[in-house]
Amino acid sequence: MLSGSEIKINTKISDGFKKITLRILLFSLILSVYLYSLCPTVYLIDSGELAAVSWTLGIAHPTGYPIYTILSYLFAHLPGEPIKNLNLLSALFTIVGTIFFYLTLKKILKEHSATILFTALFAFSPLVWRTSIMNEVYPLTILYSTLILYLLYNLKDSRTLYLLFYILGLSFTNHIIIFSLAIPIFFYTILLYKPDLKKFLICAIFAFIGISPYLYLIIRTRAGAELAWGNTCNLQRLFWHITGRQYQVWMFSLSAKEILNNAKQGLILYLTNLFYIFPISVFPGFYWLFKNDRKRFWLFFMIIILNFLYTINYAIPDIESYYIPSLIALIFAGFYGMHFFKRFIKWFIPAILIPVILIINYPACTLRNNTFGLDYSLAHIATLPENSLLISSYWDIYSPGIYLRKVKNFRKDLVLIDKELLRRTWYIKYLKNEYPEFYRSAEMAINEYLSELYKFEYNKPYEPRIIQEKFINMLNRFVEVKESAGVFFALPFPDFDLNSVKPDYYRIPYGLNFLITKNPESIVFDFSNLKIKMPEFVNDPRLRFNIETIKKMVKNNIIYLDRVNKTEEAKKAKEWLDSFTKNKPFRN
Repeated sequence: MLSGSEIKINTKISDGFKKITLRILLFSLILSVYLYSLCPTVYLIDSGELAAVSWTLGIAHPTGYPIYTILSYLFAHLPGEPIKNLNLLSALFTIVGTIFFYLTLKKILKEHSATILFTALFAFSPLVWRTSIMNEVYPLTILYSTLILYLLYNLKDSRTLYLLFYILGLSFTNHIIIFSLAIPIFFYTILLYKPDLKKFLICAIFAFIGISPYLYLIIRTRAGAELAWGNTCNLQRLFWHITGRQYQVWMFSLSAKEILNNAKQGLILYLTNLFYIFPISVFPGFYWLFKNDRKRFWLFFMIIILNFLYTINYAIPDIESYYIPSLIALIFAGFYGMHFFKRFIKWFIPAILIPVILIINYPACTLRNNTFGLDYSLAHIATLPENSLLISSYWDIYSPGIYLRKVKNFRKDLVLIDKELLRRTWYIKYLKNEYPEFYRSAEMAINEYLSELYKFEYNKPYEPRIIQEKFINMLNRFVEVKESAGVFFALPFPDFDLNSVKPDYYRIPYGLNFLITKNPESIVFDFSNLKIKMPEFVNDPRLRFNIETIKKMVKNNIIYLDRVNKTEEAKKAKEWLDSFTKNKPFRN
């Protein structure tokens, strides 16, 4: 018969084994779900551009993301399809971040069921889940955020303090939104631990070492990176890039109505990501913090306020991921609320709620078998005549196109131009290197435009009317240079600039593009070459918009074909549209 002490030891071993098993099951579940719902290729917005930058070891759009680029370069060059490797890297960043999230919650409250439940709530929240299954920079921000909090909660000696400040600095080399978490934690740490001058200076040194990877942007630009967004060749241009100077037109310039609408959308996002019922614990959590740990109350409160106020004052379409720091802070606050409810959180509660969260959130998050991002770009590029020119005013067309060109070496005969990027001098330099023969043919018009653009970019006196005039002249010259090979505009929405280019030329619908020509002869697009797979779940406003642009453009083709008496071709276009709308493959 076992003694009492032996029974206790066996019970502890049994409990420990159960806890370890549950942890393994939890993180295996998260990884399995992410892998199952992983995007198989490039997706919309920045995915393609970031993949091309990773592959070529270049410089991405502001703020440059040097650590992401270096790590993703290594992953992209592993065996297999580069973009699949990069999508997997996003999932791994979040998995590691979720482990730190779990370990930090354990420090707050040693209640295993609640810890597992809130970790799953975090990992399977639409905001975290969705961004973790495509190639993006935000999963690394998730990792930095949770690692910083983990170090803060385990801050016991100088070495941990220095490591914390190093990671704080390093976190700024990824997405700048980390400031809303890092700055409150910086002041919290200084005020709470009151390091002497020597320690403070050492902390500052470690923070600057953490920020130092930004020098990569200068080094790679000067070394001739193929993709060198911002031309960060000196400290001035590096500063412009890090601070997102070109995007500042969309910051803190909104009307009160727009800000209130953004605030409403932000609050809805919090509710959906907290699964509606979990905000119940947020307010008790803040109450508990206010009564028992006032400094941490203000820490989480300031993270939420800073993040929320910054985000609602910024007008970009993919704004949701900017809420990551405040979502983390809200879940932490909600977990503190478990001090009041811990006796109700039995082992079966996570066992019931986690599958429910998964089932409800899956349709809104999954990108399984979703090839739309790649298909959409290919549909504009694949069937163009050899050596032709495509000018696009839409990033969802151009960004995957960069991936296709730089990583897959697809249709390198084409000249692909993003019209909006022409407003930056670095992009003109990119075109010169990428398309030297085309550039030489239009060089005079380009130089006339550049001389005016330089004034604008460097805050010198300029005349907007003259810049616009030179801009249109340059675009006109682009058309003239490539007219014999074929010139196409991708116009998912009206574009004043491109409508001003060669206004006397015809705009003839040609698949998803317009052929720009002075010859009115009829031209027919073969719809059997248009391959776009309708996603099983249309779970993204941007995706929904792009689908509508496809329908609209195909209808333009039908109207044109009917007008020029191409009855059979118009019928094929109608059949394609019908099959696409009904989510069936088109068979000619």
